[in-house]
Formats: sequence, C-alpha cells, structure tokens
Amino acid sequence: MPTRELFLENVKKYIRPQTDPVAIHLAFGDETPPDGAVMPMDKFGYPLTICQGVSAARRMGMTMVFRKEDHACPPALCAFGYLPTENLLAGKVAMPGYAGNEEAAVKIEAANVLLDEAPKAIWVAPYESAEFEPDIVLVYGNSAQATRMAQGYAYYTGDGVASYTLGRLACASYINKVYVRQEPTIVIPGGGERVFGHTQDDELVFALPARFLETTAKGIEAVHAAGYARYPTGFAGITAQPKMPGKYYKYLMPRK
Repeated sequence: MPTRELFLENVKKYIRPQTDPVAIHLAFGDETPPDGAVMPMDKFGYPLTICQGVSAARRMGMTMVFRKEDHACPPALCAFGYLPTENLLAGKVAMPGYAGNEEAAVKIEAANVLLDEAPKAIWVAPYESAEFEPDIVLVYGNSAQATRMAQGYAYYTGDGVASYTLGRLACASYINKVYVRQEPTIVIPGGGERVFGHTQDDELVFALPARFLETTAKGIEAVHAAGYARYPTGFAGITAQPKMPGKYYKYLMPRK
C-alpha cells in the first residue's frame, strides 16, 4: 500500500483525530503551486497567519499557499527567513510580555529554530487531498492520541519523541524545527494559534518528518494489534463488578 494511503488509513482507524492530518511543504525552487490553492492576499485582500492556514486545511479542507506577502505574523516572517531577525533575537518582542528581563528574552528567542533561507512559499493542505508530497505531516489531537503517535514512531526506531514549547511561535517548532532537524516533535500550541487559528485548549501537535510516515503508520497498527495501548483508551473498570448504594438493594431488589 502506498505510504500516504497507509498512513491516513492507520491514523484514522487507530488514532481517530477530530481533524484531518495536514501536509506541509516548503517550496524553495520554482515549483508550481497546487491547482486551486488559496493565496490569502489574492483571495481575501489581506494576509493570514500560518496557523490560520493550518486550521483551514485540517478543518475546512482548504489548500493554501503562503508567500511572503501572505503572512500576517511578523515573528513568523522572521522565523521563516523573510524579515531581518536582529530585533527578534535581541528580545525586543519577547520583553516584557513573555520575559521579565533582557537575558531571558534573548534566551527565549535564541531557542527558536529560524530558517537560514526563506522558502519561495509554504504549502499547506489536508494530507489526503494534497497534490504534493509533504516535508512534514501534522496530526492534531489530545495527549492520549499524541502518545499513540509516539508509540507508533518508537516501534521501529526505538526513539522517544520530545515535547517542545516556548508558549509562542509554535509554527517555528512544528515546521522549522522538524524540517531542519528531521525529528518528530510534540508541540504545545502557543497563544497566537489559539486566538487566530482556533486551536482548542486540549490539542497538541504531533509533527512528523515525511521520512517516518510509513514506519510510524506500521508501528501504530502493530502496537494496537498487541493490545497494550489503544485509542479510545480502554479502562479496566468498565468490566469490573459495579457496586451500588446499599439502599438500592434494600428497597428495590432485596437479596436472598
């Protein structure tokens, strides 16, 4: 079975996310954008945040292409290499809102993974209907679903999956960090993604480099088949003997 079909089938069957997995591609060359892709400035007359694009893909089935002019978030423009990063890295944005002193602000921004070269565009689409091969696939879900994804990844690699967040600029984590380091990451979305992208409070992002799609899909199925971990979570108490208040038996069903 082709990798895309295998991954989607196993994620839908065993992980059951509420929204579609999202394909991300960083286009550095003269690649032709997918047919019918929405470019925010052309379609709406104003830019959007990349997290809005991810939400539009996973919730509404939209394919979107973000060029430099399509990004509404200045920190994201810096992270993706479109704007100079001097002021960002100096902590001028993080302090005082996210940092109590200059040293902390500089340290926070230095932890972000910034692209050295800006892509011509970033393509975002539901993985199922994407007309391109992704660099990264994002699966949104709760902590139990993220755990199942991590188990699938670890089944053949033996590696754990790190969780990472700075509480902001999550796109630099689930796109840049995963693209550059080629390691899966569980990302806690930041405040901006919740405000603009409508990401829910219980959602995490499992970001997976494309090279691990097949093995992770097979691992998810194998762990399920072993019966050790499944989603939805099976609780042992479901088949335990129920104990009712004593008066239920005294007055309604006297015991012999």
